Amino acid sequence: MTSPARYGERTANGAASFACAACGQPAGVVRATLAESPADIGPPLGITTSDRDGVIVDEFIGTAWVATGRSVAEAVQALIDAGDVDPAALRDINWELAPFYCPDCQLNYCGNHWNTSIVFDESFYDYTMGTCPNGHQYMIDD
Repeated sequence: MTSPARYGERTANGAASFACAACGQPAGVVRATLAESPADIGPPLGITTSDRDGVIVDEFIGTAWVATGRSVAEAVQALIDAGDVDPAALRDINWELAPFYCPDCQLNYCGNHWNTSIVFDESFYDYTMGTCPNGHQYMIDD
């Protein structure tokens, strides 16, 4: 039996796509964006440009844009361009770049396989915790 793929595959549009270890469905897609370059950052904004460099993370709780600075965006793109993107390397840069990755399992999981709970501070959203299929708990959104 082969073990589930941990590494992300480079897509035609220069992103990295990570499959869920439990079902093979997409767990997350990561792509770097440079300032003033059009990028789809998801609803409600869609295709837009930013005056800052960053990384877009599409995953089961939606699309997030993480402001990173040029050196980080370029480092993420270099990882993607090299192929077989290690989600642990992305997480080492910033945990928000691979929230779908469980460091304990060393595997990626889609939204159907993370058990999530939203934490509120008084009546305002604070963060989302996720528990992977093996019971490991991590913050997956802040």
